[in-house]
Amino acid sequence: MSFCSGTRQELRQRSDSRQKAESLGDFRYGNARFLPRFLKTARPPQRESEAKCGRRIMDTEQIRHEFPILDRQIGGEPLVYLDSAATYLKPRAVIDAVCDCYRQTAGTIGRGVHVLAEDAVSRFDDARETIADFINADADEIVFVRNATEAINLVASSLPAGTSVLGSAGEHHSNLLPWRRGLRFHGIPLADDGHVNLESVEPLLQAVNPKLLTTSTISNAFGNLHPVDPLTRIAHAAGCDVLLDANQSVAHHRMDVRALDCEYLCFSGHKLGGPTGIGVLYAKRDRLELLQPRLFGGGMVESVDSDGYELADLPMRLESGTASFEGVIGLSAACEFFEAIGLESLAEHERQLTRQLHEGLTSIPRVTVRGPKLGTERGAIVSFHIQGLEAHGAARMLSNRANICVRSGFHCAQLAHESRGWRPTVRASFGVYNTSDEVDVLLNALRQITLNLG
Repeated sequence: MSFCSGTRQELRQRSDSRQKAESLGDFRYGNARFLPRFLKTARPPQRESEAKCGRRIMDTEQIRHEFPILDRQIGGEPLVYLDSAATYLKPRAVIDAVCDCYRQTAGTIGRGVHVLAEDAVSRFDDARETIADFINADADEIVFVRNATEAINLVASSLPAGTSVLGSAGEHHSNLLPWRRGLRFHGIPLADDGHVNLESVEPLLQAVNPKLLTTSTISNAFGNLHPVDPLTRIAHAAGCDVLLDANQSVAHHRMDVRALDCEYLCFSGHKLGGPTGIGVLYAKRDRLELLQPRLFGGGMVESVDSDGYELADLPMRLESGTASFEGVIGLSAACEFFEAIGLESLAEHERQLTRQLHEGLTSIPRVTVRGPKLGTERGAIVSFHIQGLEAHGAARMLSNRANICVRSGFHCAQLAHESRGWRPTVRASFGVYNTSDEVDVLLNALRQITLNLG
């Protein structure tokens, strides 16, 4: 069965025209930086000036040209990618920056003094500055890791055994399991819609005396916006540090570690359209000093003799082994890409799409939306059940019949589902490249599926 509606035909026509159109191209500035030509200026405007002139207008069609994978068709039909919470599509700026690494450089970081090695170090250091600036941190306050999972494990493994940790009961497994290994994890109760129960936090802080409170900024399972500011204030008043898993925020909202005042913040590069295998851990300087290396080897020592070794300065002592040079360069390009678009404009665009989808789903029989209620602010994530159809079956139907890419299952947050008696869900999530027409394609497909269920 085909879900070829008028909207679907419009998407196909747009996809055909994309393949015929010339690339918008790119230009360089600084040290091998790449940005698309739809931008008005060579460098992204400063945040202060952006605030003065107001939000930038986003041209979604032009932006879509910057994501080559959207040119791909399957069975003559374009893709409808609604799985950005799992991994963000890669913009041309990132692809070009990574390819340029392999075309133009060959040195490893801190391993030589020849021209290629020194060029690599220069590019790497510039990229570290760019990535740190993206979250308003200093370059020596961020540690490069493989992903947010490794970042959280690095913090967890540095805490003394038996330390009490407080966290949301609805966290991703990567922000749940590390705290259960030799530590005492205490869960914050969630409301029926998945929101953190703020009233229970202060009594828990007094009862268990945790040294760390950990929470995601946005629920990856249901899109709840967690109350980060009040949680941080309450935790600090009780002498408790705060770790924020920003994976579901970093490509959607401004993450400013100074304003957030968190001790730790982490994210995976691929959640921002960067390469896989690279992530970032931010820590306040005094907390960074407390982190213990988990891997030992080259690059993380200043000197070695027969009696022992001397660790390198931070953050290098926590970055042992050969650095993911192309990962860091690619992530830097992703940060510049989002700075150029403007996260404020992007957030409003995604709010409109999320509202459109949530409202549309409530009108379809057999469909139940999980998480924040209609009219409540949420992230760019909408999860739902279809009565009489399990989640994987629904996602496979959407993919096979309409090239719609969504996530299905527990989304690595099994407790978040089962603690309130919910089955695995279908999850749609948005990025800068999504359109209102794509939301209509999904809704039309779901109407056909539920109609056939009888």
